[in-house]
Amino acid sequence: MTLEIKHLTHWYTDRDHKLYEDVNLTFESGRFYAIVGESGSGKTTLLSFLAGLDEPREGDILVDGVSIKEIGLTKFRQKYVSTIFQAYNLLNTMTAFQNVQTALAITGSIHAKDKSYILDQLARVGIDEEKAHKNVQRLSGGEQQRVAIVRALLVDAPIVAADEATGNLDHENSQKIVDLFAELAHEFGKTVILITHDRDVASRADEQLLLQNHVFEPI
Repeated sequence: MTLEIKHLTHWYTDRDHKLYEDVNLTFESGRFYAIVGESGSGKTTLLSFLAGLDEPREGDILVDGVSIKEIGLTKFRQKYVSTIFQAYNLLNTMTAFQNVQTALAITGSIHAKDKSYILDQLARVGIDEEKAHKNVQRLSGGEQQRVAIVRALLVDAPIVAADEATGNLDHENSQKIVDLFAELAHEFGKTVILITHDRDVASRADEQLLLQNHVFEPI
């Protein structure tokens, strides 16, 4: 599968002050990409386009040559992309286990009723069984982020789009998450796109892009 950005141009309120202009990028299956840039450079805005959460002023996003507008943004978000948000977006009335289980059930995963499978996946990122059965509001910010990551990664979508997924994690747990991203790309053939300000985390990706002065450049 190929995910493409074609002639993307975007501005917020003033066309004369563009965030980026005529951007063309290609992301392939089985590759782990990192997009690096300072706060306010437009990284998260780009991710919102790639995840079908928003539309650019001009240009398009294509999957295997088909516009995601033609696919339908709702269908694209449901079937093609799993998004990891910086703000977690967990269901605060549920436990960590229930958050993951609910996401799997919504997407029709065969693992939704497999308690051992869910617990094993949470354990991979340091969420043991005791923490898995705690309400997520009783977990630390870093633990909530790890739950959100597992929830997104277990959804069977060919694209993983992550916004500062390691931003609230210590070095050890950041490396675990990056290992998972690499595994999803290399062993499961997913397209993994990570937005980050952390050059050390980005260095683990197959390809790195620097967003600076409204331009994307390979690192």
